[in-house]
Amino acid sequence: MTHVPEGLDPTIQIRDIVFEADVQSVTPFLKLATVSHNGSAHKTFACDEGPTLGGLGSAPTPLMYFSAALAF
Repeated sequence: MTHVPEGLDPTIQIRDIVFEADVQSVTPFLKLATVSHNGSAHKTFACDEGPTLGGLGSAPTPLMYFSAALAF
């Protein structure tokens, strides 16, 4: 019998999905966020506003991340 990954197993009725985010301010608008899933799979990314809003424009804006998340 073929093993079915937990995320695709139709017999599982309830799932707990836990994400944790640790965010640090580098400048007033530049933030570094480290996100983990169930204590592992750590991913770090930066977020900044553009110069017209007082940021450095050094990373994608929060709205860019939000828009991408909606597209996925």
